[in-house]
Amino acid sequence: MLDVKVECRQTASPKEIQDFVADIDTEVLVGFLAGRQHVPTLHKADTEKPNEKRRGKYVGIDGRDDTQNEPAIETAELAKILTFGSANIPPRPFIEEGLLSEKEELLKEAEKQTDNARKGQANWAKLGTKAVGAVQKFVRSDYYKTNVPNSSNTIEFKGSDTPLIDGGDLINSLEFVVEGKK
Repeated sequence: MLDVKVECRQTASPKEIQDFVADIDTEVLVGFLAGRQHVPTLHKADTEKPNEKRRGKYVGIDGRDDTQNEPAIETAELAKILTFGSANIPPRPFIEEGLLSEKEELLKEAEKQTDNARKGQANWAKLGTKAVGAVQKFVRSDYYKTNVPNSSNTIEFKGSDTPLIDGGDLINSLEFVVEGKK
């Protein structure tokens, strides 16, 4: 979640400030909705040509062949594994780092919407849309390719050296919700 500090630039009594902050009582949350199943990517590769994508096999997380009847994984669970890592996957906290990559712009938008809230005209969806866009842009950048690259095994079965992006299902299902008073 994006930490936002509220700064008061006008003189007001502490009671007025407390009342205003209590009136806003809104959070913009960025993440993945529970219950949504991740759609695995079809990898096509010939065993004779290891650098090409697999033919006719759905490959799940950690490169497992999904024909092994493993239960489907929720997108939120997959995001958690990718964020914190596992025995075979290094941690890549992409939501937090994506938000931090555009922290100044997001804080400006949060300040603008806080000002608009005073007038009863806040558009928190604008902040949510910018936050989701910041994370998606960050994931699509070369940051993880350079700093936490895919293993050679992952590159082989995936056919790509871009971490966190396979078929695009995960990053395209990133959403925001506005909780509290709108």
